[in-house]
Amino acid sequence: MHIDNRKEKLYRAAFKLFLTKQYEGVTIADIEEAAGMTRGAITYYSKNKRGLFKDVIRHYLIDKQNINYKINPDQPTFLSFIDAFVEGVKQTMGGMQRLIDELTPKHASQSYLLLLMQLKMYFPDLHDEYLINRNNELSLWNVKILQGIERGELRSDLDVMTVAQQFVFLFYGEAFYESLLSGLDVEQLRRIMYGLYRLIKAMDNDMILK
Repeated sequence: MHIDNRKEKLYRAAFKLFLTKQYEGVTIADIEEAAGMTRGAITYYSKNKRGLFKDVIRHYLIDKQNINYKINPDQPTFLSFIDAFVEGVKQTMGGMQRLIDELTPKHASQSYLLLLMQLKMYFPDLHDEYLINRNNELSLWNVKILQGIERGELRSDLDVMTVAQQFVFLFYGEAFYESLLSGLDVEQLRRIMYGLYRLIKAMDNDMILK
């Protein structure tokens, strides 16, 4: 097997374990069995479980959660940016779900949130990297709202940062709430974001979204 494929196989197996059993519940023996690799092969990529956890989380929750990785931010309208964001969430969720396909969507969402909590508890430096992504996401919403105002698509009297926060908090709040139920419904997320869009669009753009 190509060395990069071995690394991806290891990361996928380890991430699945960290999601389903959490950091403290996973042993190197578990990872050996799940990845079908020897301990020596595993330590070639990361010297111990702690290092592997950090590498895997950085790969899946930081690098792949980068807003510019998930979506193409160069959208012609603010409404199309909303659609691109929701589609990016959908694709990211699909990739995560394929890693843990034996879990229900509810348990997948709950496991994901628990994993984020562990970052703050055990790996504050990694948690800080995760927060940088979230801040970049907020900044991008801010930029897209400003562009929407400049185009005349959005109202000119908006408090731009507050509206940007509303979109970001809407997504994370909905993700948390739905994790307690059946898992995030991306089409429901789209409908709610469309509802907020209706409140902030310029009056002469009533035909943009029915």
